[in-house]
Amino acid sequence: FKGSEDLGGGLKAQFGLESSVRPDTGTAGNGGTTFFNRGSYVGLAGDFGSVRVGRQWNVADDYMGNYFAFGFYSAFLLGGFGPLSDLTNNAIKYTTPKIGGVEAGLFYGLGEQAGRTSAGQTFQAALNYAEGPVSVGGVAYSAKSPTAGVGATTMYALGASYQFGAVKARVGVATADVKDVTAAGTYKANVVDFGVDVPLSAQASLSLDYVKYDKKDSDDDTAFFRARGAYALSKRTTLNANVIFLNNSGNADFAFVTQGRGFAGKAGQSQTVLTAGITHAF
Repeated sequence: FKGSEDLGGGLKAQFGLESSVRPDTGTAGNGGTTFFNRGSYVGLAGDFGSVRVGRQWNVADDYMGNYFAFGFYSAFLLGGFGPLSDLTNNAIKYTTPKIGGVEAGLFYGLGEQAGRTSAGQTFQAALNYAEGPVSVGGVAYSAKSPTAGVGATTMYALGASYQFGAVKARVGVATADVKDVTAAGTYKANVVDFGVDVPLSAQASLSLDYVKYDKKDSDDDTAFFRARGAYALSKRTTLNANVIFLNNSGNADFAFVTQGRGFAGKAGQSQTVLTAGITHAF
């Protein structure tokens, strides 16, 4: 549910409430713990840009989708890179108006931990330029664990794309520094995504991505190739399909699909994923 009301003088009030549902069980998409698990916000928009408060997607999600493969099969599921697309509770997000192709965003998530004002806090800043066939963007992210003394995560990402006629070429590069004294461990990692989006006809399109994840000072790396096809049956209904070939090296155990809810497979194991679905917008 989304809405906007004109308050006059160029000012608008906005709201959004979004929930995902697992079609096989009818439960909420995150296991039922949060009903509006995909966001719940109110805000104001005008000549100054927009300000929103509530549970919402971060500013990296607003821009990095231009460069990295998004959706359930993408780079942000790899360890340390969740901030490429993430929802944060009790967050304030400001987005500037677009001026000369330049747009920026600031994001602050309140930790709300009693007696520890810095615990759980999230900071993010993004800058993006899009004009004609060229698009370039970057984001910086810093977050502290909600548990005092456990750790923090810092992430930086850059992306660029160029439109060669109907074909769009993309590249995204990110680095993460994870400090965690619990089971997650402390490590540094890099990820790179090379992608291309190709329209095959007025109804059909194809996206190809190669993603390489490098865990520093380790041979535990992951790489995968992803192809996504879409065919529009109408303006509102689209058929979708994905194929993914994933390879783990060393003790890396990443998996997109497992018997459980997590993303851990078996060390060094490869994986092939095939999915198909239908999207209907209304």
